Amino acid sequence: MLALTYLSFDFPTLSLQDSIQKGLKVLHQSKQTNLAVLDGKKLVGNITERLLMQCPHPDGKISQLLTDLAHYSLESEEDVLASLPWFESSGFSLLPVTDEDGKYLGYLTSAEVAKLLINNGFNSSQGGIMYIPFHSQRDSFSLIARLIEENNGLITRSFLIQNPKDAMGLPELVIQVQTDQFAAIIQSLERHSIHIEKAFHFGKNETVDTARFDLLLKYLNP
Repeated sequence: MLALTYLSFDFPTLSLQDSIQKGLKVLHQSKQTNLAVLDGKKLVGNITERLLMQCPHPDGKISQLLTDLAHYSLESEEDVLASLPWFESSGFSLLPVTDEDGKYLGYLTSAEVAKLLINNGFNSSQGGIMYIPFHSQRDSFSLIARLIEENNGLITRSFLIQNPKDAMGLPELVIQVQTDQFAAIIQSLERHSIHIEKAFHFGKNETVDTARFDLLLKYLNP
């Protein structure tokens, strides 16, 4: 799933030579949290409304903010899933996509990535979701990740949630894994004393109980 395949051209870009006022107007009209800033055809960063509002010279140009631009982007030949950590850390809804020379090609939207994850998850037997009670003094995410990778697994998403039924209890680590060895990964983790509370295995032949549906709902709506 190369990023090049899922480019969106529905949103505008800004130029270093655009005024601060124009930047605010275009961002407001686009209803996005960020927009790409170009120097000619080359991507130089992302601008946000907050950054524009903090500019001490509202009559100036976006070039005055060059060193403050957020540098989040994806190359066109990278897998779409490589965008997940960038969307998570930036909080942006758009991720600029470039060629290997930094030329702007279009946007990848968080909505498109979410749709791909959901569709691939439901239509594939390659992988699943694990639900792990997590104690930072006892458990190690790096160990979990290493064991998954050693069993030919790829973590496509992970996050911590608080169990709404036990506000004083341990946080719960939810991990989505792309693999054809999901059962082997579960066994490997358990051999290393990592407790798997629940597991949802993608696939039409899997008998899914109520607990696994609960997990799936937690994943879709954390």
